[in-house]
Amino acid sequence: MRERIIAAAVACDYAALQTLGDEKGKAVRFSYDPDQDMATTWRIQEEWAEAPQPVLSRLVQVLNLPFYQEGNLIYWPTAFREGATDADWRALKGLYPDDQLKAMRKDKSYLGLRVGITVDGDWQLAVAGD
Repeated sequence: MRERIIAAAVACDYAALQTLGDEKGKAVRFSYDPDQDMATTWRIQEEWAEAPQPVLSRLVQVLNLPFYQEGNLIYWPTAFREGATDADWRALKGLYPDDQLKAMRKDKSYLGLRVGITVDGDWQLAVAGD
C-alpha cells in the first residue's frame, strides 16, 4: 500500500489516491474539510492561490521516512511517537521550515503530516495537527 500511495502521489493522481483510501472500507481519516473527500481537499490545498500547500510532495516525503509500529498500525514518521529521538527529528529536515520543526521539537509534539497503514495494507490515516 505504501508503494502504491507513493506512485499515485508522484503522478498527482488524486482519483487513484481516493481509490486507495477507500480500497478496504471506510475512507482514510485525513485533516481539514470533513464535508469533502480527501482527493478534492488535497487538490484544493495544492492549487490554493494565496498559499499552496505541497500535500502530495509531503505525503511522499513522509512515506520515505523511518516508520514505527504500534499495535496493528504502521506509522510514519517516527518523530510522532512517544520519546522521539534526535535521529527521528533530524529525519524531518526539509519536510517543514526549520523554525516550525524547532517549535514542534521544543513542545515535544510532532504536529505535521503523519500516515498510518495497517499491517494488512489498509490505509487508515493521513492527518496533521493535534
